[in-house]
Amino acid sequence: MFAEVWQKILDGRSGDAAIRHPGGVWTFAQLDRAARSREPDTCPVLGPFHLARGDAPALASALLAGLIQGLPVQLVEADRQRRVPACPPPSGTALVKQTVGSSGLRRCQFFGLAQLQADTDRLHTALRLAELDGVLAPLSLVHSFGLTTALLPLLLHGLPLHWLPSPFPGSLSEALASAGRGRLLLPGAPALWKAWLDAGIDFRSVGRAVSAGAPLRLELEQRLRTAAGLKLHNLYGTSETGAVSCDLDDAPRTDPDDLGTLLPGVSAAPGPDGRLRVASDAVGLGYDAPKSGEVFGDGQHLTWDRIESVAGRLLFRACLGAGIQVAGRKLSPGEVADRLRAASGVAAIEVRGEPSRDPERGQEVVAVIDLPPDQLTREFKARACAGLAPWETPRRWVSSLA
Repeated sequence: MFAEVWQKILDGRSGDAAIRHPGGVWTFAQLDRAARSREPDTCPVLGPFHLARGDAPALASALLAGLIQGLPVQLVEADRQRRVPACPPPSGTALVKQTVGSSGLRRCQFFGLAQLQADTDRLHTALRLAELDGVLAPLSLVHSFGLTTALLPLLLHGLPLHWLPSPFPGSLSEALASAGRGRLLLPGAPALWKAWLDAGIDFRSVGRAVSAGAPLRLELEQRLRTAAGLKLHNLYGTSETGAVSCDLDDAPRTDPDDLGTLLPGVSAAPGPDGRLRVASDAVGLGYDAPKSGEVFGDGQHLTWDRIESVAGRLLFRACLGAGIQVAGRKLSPGEVADRLRAASGVAAIEVRGEPSRDPERGQEVVAVIDLPPDQLTREFKARACAGLAPWETPRRWVSSLA
């Protein structure tokens, strides 16, 4: 099925730009040649597979190679070690995500081509992406949000992408300026939208603006409308389910908890504890290390989000999972604590999330450590955090001996 989809894109757009990036431009034909020239890797659990890691051309060619050859593709962030799945993938697995999610546990999630196609098609229709000339990709293409709004639309719908190695305002401004009169999709987390607005970005080339990954304040939504006349659509989903709901109205929201209405083909209802249970054809095939009481597979997923349905709209109330949400990204408190222990030599360290003073960031990482306050020096913190990405670094250190 995928071969026919891709061939149709090639027949119509072979010489057109598929990926723009700081190193140049790849056409659809160049992307196709790069994918067909790739040799698969070998894994004792996955068997022959393609490892997708690096910049946009590397990720796109690896994913395309796997889809063409019918081999699974494992996505890995550039700053992460690859996790070997704890079990063989279900039959028909096309994609292996390696993510923390709201559970707070770094695991692998398995998806078939049908689930990827369903999620991509659903967003393509809901956001009217066929009306646009391409998508800007300031987000990680390995993250579910970036994957579904940028990388998969390229391979399944031929929507060109302009990849930015960083989401900083300067890079975005240059990319938008080079777009000319094109109309682009710009996805971003609330923390990014705030940074872009603070920098005075010219959004005239943006045809559709989408926010996801964290609660979207009404003030931020209104700022973009005032500055650029754009509606910032609030999108909700999980890595397990893909997109679930979206505020597709042109009018501003009146409730900051408003996640919009369920997308066509998705059904959801709160469970006994208020956690949303989602059913759709985009729900993945399962985890490599499932835990008791979890629901993920057979078209259904029990999320960690407590959400109410009022008058046909979903209203976010709380996330009950252990994952810490920092500027639209999830991290595992246990994983961060393990790295801090290994680097510092201090065994008694716990990590938790607390509300950030910057509402767009969501939470801050807090480290509780069994050391006197006078030993929590700048040098000690730098050594302890040497193995962490900047966004994982604790913003606050608390001595349990104080």
